[in-house]
Amino acid sequence: MTRTQLIIDCDPGVDDAIALFMAFASREELDIIAITTVGGNVGADLTARNARIIRELAGREDVPVHAGARSPLVRAPVAAGDFHGASG
Repeated sequence: MTRTQLIIDCDPGVDDAIALFMAFASREELDIIAITTVGGNVGADLTARNARIIRELAGREDVPVHAGARSPLVRAPVAAGDFHGASG
């Protein structure tokens, strides 16, 4: 079986955490090349941190995490830490 190569771009909070765990569990189907993160419901530093924690919990330290844009490129950031919690 040929595995699908994948770069996952996300802003890990609860929903993206579930998606990442599912992707990490699909070793036979997916070849995850990297995880890239952006600012989302919380700032970019926290989303990159969250991705590294999720990667560690999944036992997939072989997958690099790269922080991307710190804020949206065409509009002001909209923080939702009051709803999603301080860590997203």
